[in-house]
Amino acid sequence: MTFVCQCCGDCCSTMGEIISIQEQIGTYIFRIGYIDGEERIVTVDSDKRELFCDQQQEDKKTIACPFLRQRAHIPICTVHASRPELCRNYLCSRILILNKDGEKAGRVPQGTRSFTTEDRTLLDLWSCTLRDTRIPDDELWEKNVEDVFTRAGYRVIR
Repeated sequence: MTFVCQCCGDCCSTMGEIISIQEQIGTYIFRIGYIDGEERIVTVDSDKRELFCDQQQEDKKTIACPFLRQRAHIPICTVHASRPELCRNYLCSRILILNKDGEKAGRVPQGTRSFTTEDRTLLDLWSCTLRDTRIPDDELWEKNVEDVFTRAGYRVIR
């Protein structure tokens, strides 16, 4: 199953440590730099320009991406159409668990079999049922995780 972005903002919330605006070179056009010295040009999406201007980052020391904004408490990438390859290739979760309200409740990070959550019920379920599961095949392991969390009333995206 293909991962679908849930607009949680996890990927963008720390990108300010990696990506920074070097200069504005035109109206809504920016030269950005990576921590390794590489540079790229990005343009604020036409449908997000008002959002970009309305919510200028007040804390210049933030670790969030400088193009991350909020609309109705949902993180929005204002340069989504021209976002860097680094962002395009970012896979934040191998498995994402949502609660009954559709909010992020936990996740298995990409490339791991570890689990992170602040939901005590989910953590207990993981600890008692899934943490020590020995299923070598990744697809079968993911299916098992999905089945356990789904039976407990959570929605699983993988």
